Amino acid sequence: MDLHIRDVLKKYIKQDKRVGDAYYTQKINSFWKMELGDSINSRTSELRYKNGKLSISVTSAPLRHELFNNREKLIIRINAFLKEDIVHVIDLS
Repeated sequence: MDLHIRDVLKKYIKQDKRVGDAYYTQKINSFWKMELGDSINSRTSELRYKNGKLSISVTSAPLRHELFNNREKLIIRINAFLKEDIVHVIDLS
């Protein structure tokens, strides 16, 4: 049986939730910085992914409101970036 390292890592990430959550949190952080830019990133104090839920802490009430109104679009963009359907809920604080 010939397995690529990529396949082994994907299997490991899916099996170990703690590792998977940390991996996806890091990937989402990369998306946040690249796709949403410095303005939004500088007003975001924390991004954390766990079990299909993305928790976002922001320091700006207007930004929180804007993200809340666009959370469905944001979920679609994040999942497209990750090429996986893993984010199902966004929690803003």
